[in-house]
Amino acid sequence: MKFFLAFALIFVILLANDALSIPLLDKHTKKNDICDHQKKNKGKQIPGGSCSTTIQGEIPSIDHMVSTIIISPDNNKVLSANKPFNIVLLTDNLETGHFSDPDTQYYAEPQTLDKNGLIKGHVHVSIQSINGKKPPNAKDFVFFKGINNAADKDGKLSATVDKGLNPGHYRICTIGSSFAHQPLLMPVAKRGSTDDCIRVTVKNGKSKRAMSGGFNLN
Repeated sequence: MKFFLAFALIFVILLANDALSIPLLDKHTKKNDICDHQKKNKGKQIPGGSCSTTIQGEIPSIDHMVSTIIISPDNNKVLSANKPFNIVLLTDNLETGHFSDPDTQYYAEPQTLDKNGLIKGHVHVSIQSINGKKPPNAKDFVFFKGINNAADKDGKLSATVDKGLNPGHYRICTIGSSFAHQPLLMPVAKRGSTDDCIRVTVKNGKSKRAMSGGFNLN
């Protein structure tokens, strides 16, 4: 009898351990594929939403986490309206120049690392008009560019805003991505940002140096 009770106790413990080790998703769906009965993206950009079956892929070590800074224009710089300017940035720990076809390979490949443990990817730049302290609508932008070439010998990447900007206040941001355009996956949550943003003001007339106090968005 004691042997039977001991065996039963061990059996219950093993069952409990297995239950705790099942991923939360499997506990609720009892399936490995969250995309069952959902529209799969299949390498396409689908504005109405979709589900991706692509695994997340390789993740770098904490010594190879991506970091980016915009070095031009200066933060809070006043630019001349409708005049071309360059956005120049430096990125660390990203092997740039890896850029999939966004029409057929969007989110279709997992993140991969090069032989040095760096993510293979690229950087986009986006400009949005800002007014007050309300977050801008992510659907609205005045300029967007995917920089698909590799960084130059100095590690710089750049994009030209050919037509310049109309007068107003703007936010210029980088968007780092893996080869297939998914957000960069980092090994830990507590870390610095992989991307950078600056604010600029655009006015009629000549451009000016950065304002020490920035501009008021109240």
